Amino acid sequence: MERPTVLLALSHNELLATEDALRRAGFEPIRDTGSGVLPDLAVIDCDSEPETGETLHGVLHDGHRVPTILLFSDEPPAYGTSGDEYAMKPCPPEALIYRLQALLIRTGRALPADATGTAHALSDAPLMGEGRIISIFAPKGGVGKTTVSVNLAVALREQTRERVLLFDADVGVGNVTSVLDAPVKRGLADLADSPPSEWTDAAFDQMVATHPATGVRVLSWGNDPADSERITVDLLLAALRWGKNHHTFVVVDTHPGYDDRTMAMLTVATEIFLVVTPEVGAIRNSSQFLRLAREVGLGDIIRVIVNRANHGIALSDIAQALGQPVAATVVSNGPKAVIASNEGEPVIRKFPKERIAQDLHNVARLVTRPAQPAETAVQRRWWTRLGTRASNA
Repeated sequence: MERPTVLLALSHNELLATEDALRRAGFEPIRDTGSGVLPDLAVIDCDSEPETGETLHGVLHDGHRVPTILLFSDEPPAYGTSGDEYAMKPCPPEALIYRLQALLIRTGRALPADATGTAHALSDAPLMGEGRIISIFAPKGGVGKTTVSVNLAVALREQTRERVLLFDADVGVGNVTSVLDAPVKRGLADLADSPPSEWTDAAFDQMVATHPATGVRVLSWGNDPADSERITVDLLLAALRWGKNHHTFVVVDTHPGYDDRTMAMLTVATEIFLVVTPEVGAIRNSSQFLRLAREVGLGDIIRVIVNRANHGIALSDIAQALGQPVAATVVSNGPKAVIASNEGEPVIRKFPKERIAQDLHNVARLVTRPAQPAETAVQRRWWTRLGTRASNA
């Protein structure tokens, strides 16, 4: 397999170490475009010779779109485009490699073989550990994503007795610690001002609280919305690497949007559980997400979970609209879900004999014991109405 070329416009001190790391990961670093052939990817240090960086960026985007990572210290450069990635300095070579791998995936290219000749999937890349990452996502808020995340983590713990980490990565909004009464006192915000060299196993261990009744370990981004901008992609990825190295399962409650932080949590997932409710707005937004996911190579790891499935649009119509089978369903039981949430108790423990608890355990069995989809897509024209009806997104 041909090695992807990466143009590095970095300071001299960073160049040598970065080149060596990229070669080991299967990339071909270059320092200029003297041959006139554009690189596959580019990394520009926006602080070192800013005018040169802006000129180079213009060349890479003049009639072309070379996927580019822009490194900066304080403020992102004004000349960045919507397709660029931004990374605050310092950006260690390991974090840079992840970002380059993600860019390849998003542009539809395969990952390169490393120095041993082995080609890795992004979620199995050497910088990750052995645990399984299940990212819970919904492009529309209010569909029960956090309830599914919390109960999935508890169910995985009950079914396997393995180490389970519940990671609240819904930065700025997340309320995992409201639904699950774990004694969380610290979060990633407490590490945000520390250099990456201090993001150690011991540091992350100090951020974790354990839910006494279940043994589920909880890692939060923080609890003050004012801290949300300080939580970088690289810090989230470092936490996820630690979690994957030290837990059998990592359940990630993501933010309902398409920012860099959320896309990072999805790109490195082993599985993505897409939570949707049987409403036109939620289905329409989920359909748009699925199209994007298929374009960037994530379609094969997505499973559709229909929450509040006993009301609204039929499952067969949802499957057809999404172009994807429904993997599991969860019935609506609003009063009991609210009671459990208000008490900080998972539904599956507060009301273990209720149908909603059984359904949530079945969601966990998609991980512990894969099953056949509950519904399959059928060839019907119902989905076309989604394009003409008003969305409640």
